[in-house]
Amino acid sequence: MSRAAYAWDPVAGGQLMLLTNGIVIVVTLPLLGAHGWRSTAVLAALTTAGAWLVSIAVPWQRLPRKATVAFPLFAWAAIGLLGLDTHGIAGAWAGLFTLWFAYLGLTHRSGTSLLLMPVAIAAYITMWGGWSSPLLARLFIAVVIWLLLAELLAALIDRHHALADELRQLAHVDTLTNLANRRDLDLRLAEAGPGDAVVLIDLDHFKQLNDTFGHAAGDEVLTEFGLVIRATLRAGDYAARYGGEEFALVLPATSESDATVTLARLRQRWAVLRPEITFSAGVAALRPELGAATALQAADLALYEAKRSGRNRDHGTQGLLTAA
Repeated sequence: MSRAAYAWDPVAGGQLMLLTNGIVIVVTLPLLGAHGWRSTAVLAALTTAGAWLVSIAVPWQRLPRKATVAFPLFAWAAIGLLGLDTHGIAGAWAGLFTLWFAYLGLTHRSGTSLLLMPVAIAAYITMWGGWSSPLLARLFIAVVIWLLLAELLAALIDRHHALADELRQLAHVDTLTNLANRRDLDLRLAEAGPGDAVVLIDLDHFKQLNDTFGHAAGDEVLTEFGLVIRATLRAGDYAARYGGEEFALVLPATSESDATVTLARLRQRWAVLRPEITFSAGVAALRPELGAATALQAADLALYEAKRSGRNRDHGTQGLLTAA
């Protein structure tokens, strides 16, 4: 999942920050006692409005995410130039630099703040009316705060992404067998089309196994069966735990006869590991008139026929759909 799905949208956030930047400057100019503050306030308002309108016109969706660093770059340049016009008393706007580094941490990758630091330092010095010895300590403290804030926020956002991706994966995986779960199966079936095969598999006499040896033994069998399925299927094939001791397969570009070949290979490998436990299967191939949901029902009917016929066998849908 993309970073934009979790974090503050960089475009909307940048536009809001630009407006905030301009409002703070215009409102505080009279309070700073700057000479000619009215003309500076008008310049700040016009500059902010122009930048905001330009940001609306930019097709951000066509640009890489990193292009949104234009927002803090523009703001820093504007603050620096306005600082020159106010003869260095614009140091009250130093907090705006901190806000922009918070923006970078929330919307960009770790290290972005470090790359933009030279621009921020140049604008900061200009804001104070140029370099002076007393500015060194103030600048050092500011740089440390900027870097810590941006990088800590970026690290927290990255950690949030990792946890969200992990939870998203767990929501679609059966933790016992490490196959997909029923929720994920529904999504996969929606993507299936004519020429694909749907298979339902049921372990024979599984309830008897649980009653005799306990659920822990049954869970072990399910785990082992999941391993054998993954080892048997092709790279593009799909397997999910349908529920209980039932499993579902979606085999792309596979006929019913080809699906039975796959099941024969699965049965052979499973018999090596657990010869005392068999399984039955129902197979249905998707056709233009037979969608995924109907094919799943047909595979379920075929599975019932396989179990009714003595178990430990496969059954296709031939004759079943007409009978149904």
